[in-house]
Amino acid sequence: MLRRATLIFAVCLIVLVAGGMHTSAPDDVSAQEPERVRVAIPGFENNMTPFTLTFAALPNTHDLIMLVYDSLFWSQVKENPEPWLAEEATPSEDRRVWTVTLREGLTWHDGEPLTAEDVKFSFEYYERFAGASGRYAHHVFDVPPFERAEVVDERTVRLYYDQPAPTFEILPGADLPIIPKHVWENVEEPSMATEDLPVGSGPYEVVEIVSDQSYRLQANEAYFKGRPTVDELELRVVSDPSAAFSALRTGEVDMVGRNVPPDLVDQLPGDVEVAEETKFESTQMLFNARKPPFDDPRLRKAISLAIDSQALVDTVLLGRGRPGLDSFIHPDSPWTLPEAGHEYDPERARELLDEAGYSMGPDGVRQTPEGDNLEFSVLVSSFEPQTIRAVQLVARQVDEIGVSLTPETLDPATLRQRRPTDPDQVPEYDAYMSGLEAHAHVDPDGLYYFFHSPGGGKGFGHTMTGYGNQEFDALAEEAAVSDIPERKPLLHEMQRIFAEEAPAIVFYYPDGQFAYRPEAYDGWVTDFGHGIFTKRSFLPEYVQTGGASTVEESSANRGLLVTGIVGAVALLVIVAVVVRRRKTSEDTEE
Repeated sequence: MLRRATLIFAVCLIVLVAGGMHTSAPDDVSAQEPERVRVAIPGFENNMTPFTLTFAALPNTHDLIMLVYDSLFWSQVKENPEPWLAEEATPSEDRRVWTVTLREGLTWHDGEPLTAEDVKFSFEYYERFAGASGRYAHHVFDVPPFERAEVVDERTVRLYYDQPAPTFEILPGADLPIIPKHVWENVEEPSMATEDLPVGSGPYEVVEIVSDQSYRLQANEAYFKGRPTVDELELRVVSDPSAAFSALRTGEVDMVGRNVPPDLVDQLPGDVEVAEETKFESTQMLFNARKPPFDDPRLRKAISLAIDSQALVDTVLLGRGRPGLDSFIHPDSPWTLPEAGHEYDPERARELLDEAGYSMGPDGVRQTPEGDNLEFSVLVSSFEPQTIRAVQLVARQVDEIGVSLTPETLDPATLRQRRPTDPDQVPEYDAYMSGLEAHAHVDPDGLYYFFHSPGGGKGFGHTMTGYGNQEFDALAEEAAVSDIPERKPLLHEMQRIFAEEAPAIVFYYPDGQFAYRPEAYDGWVTDFGHGIFTKRSFLPEYVQTGGASTVEESSANRGLLVTGIVGAVALLVIVAVVVRRRKTSEDTEE
């Protein structure tokens, strides 16, 4: 009888666990680990430290860095990010003090332990060298202002702020790369430290860099979330999108880290698959709001009213995207104004220009009140043919209201040089095109940083547009220290002001479509806000074989596995009880 019961249990255990494993289990993934995956990235990021970035690899820059480094939480696209290096972070009642508890057993790539002392050092170092990494440090040195850090014990650090930091877990918690004290403590010029290989704690270690050409990353065997599912990543710098997708078609690379151009989606070969997930990407035109006549919000708004953004989506993106919102923030962001939209009204644009004194000239181009033709150029990267096409179409649209627009194509390096970052210097350009990604649209303080009036050490609006509005500033400063329920209405009002004054005009938000070769690697995870080229695509906890899956699906499959195991254990208990009773009964009969 006992043997029969044991056999029944074994069969049930196999069925339950198999059902729980379904299509996703870390053991299955590791059994099929590829030795190498080759990814085409748009640009070179020096030696991939938070202080030496070039941002040439956008929209992949942050996800590249986060292959090598880790943040306390992951990631900033969620209102409740997942604990990562941190087990938890507990605020004081006034949200001015956060106590962070780290996981046990964390290490750096060189084997040194990662402790609370490294977290303390990181915050202090970012504050000390604020200018070297504004992309990451602004949530330390600017708003809310970091005051000091205190190590409680090896795994616990207390972070103090001068003002409430209600969204600390989102930013900087889910964005700031934690750096090793023993590597950086003697580096006095971090932006010049481009020679050495970076030392992080992330799932991959950089082992080789060929300047302007490639990186080679090896799996971190001791990673706290498990050994990565790919032994080696080869990252190839391919600036030209056409060349990148040509390399994918011919099998020279296994994945391209940028959006598939809409006209190529249907031309990809059958052995290439496309995964869909937003990276919160946007394409926008930003005015030099400190240079006349673009310091006039009526002119900027009139140009916005003349742009048919739905036509841009239909023509440039072939329908694979959404029209830009006048309020700037991506429609999928948790901070977006609910009623946001785009107002397309060329007739109102003409009326606004008439009222502002921009009269029509004899050649069909309006003139400023000073008698100058209303014509301007837009700087655009020569490596972005899709964006060039969009600017050309917008030039035709604004021509209908008497405004002359000319695209000026430049290589990325020259374009950056044309945009000086001195807050006291008014640039000479009229407008420029920019591509942004998740951080710009999900940072609850993003509007503050991008568009707060220049001066006073608040934000970096001088590097974006130089736009200034005192009402907008006051709302931004109040929102920065308000908790989420109180913050959202303030951000919504800021977006209403932005929509009427148009310091920047979003043309569209492309759909996230990323192409890869499944025979090379099929463990890609569609990580909301990150596309598929993200650290979670290489971690067994999230990876699912058989095509790109969402993180939620992977979590569900882990739940099925746990359910199967729990069910099996419960069945074992039942069988044991039955056998015991049967044996007791037989003994009694004897």
